[in-house]
Amino acid sequence: TESSPTEQYSSTNPASVSVPAELSSDGTKLVYLYLQITGASTLTELNQSLEMKSISLLPILDTLVTKELVSRQDNQYLPVAG
Repeated sequence: TESSPTEQYSSTNPASVSVPAELSSDGTKLVYLYLQITGASTLTELNQSLEMKSISLLPILDTLVTKELVSRQDNQYLPVAG
């Protein structure tokens, strides 16, 4: 059987992902979920995939890194294993 493009690139089963209660902003939740499902992304990939401007993404990513929900390695943002 062929897998869908989403299944090929997905590192986490979307049904198993939940949002931490401390995330209140819709944008923050969206970026968090996206990273949980894709596994890692650059700012450019987030910008293109989520159709969000970098000026909006940078404070969201900073919040996620500060809350230790996401880590940054070089130019990639990765979800922190819970």
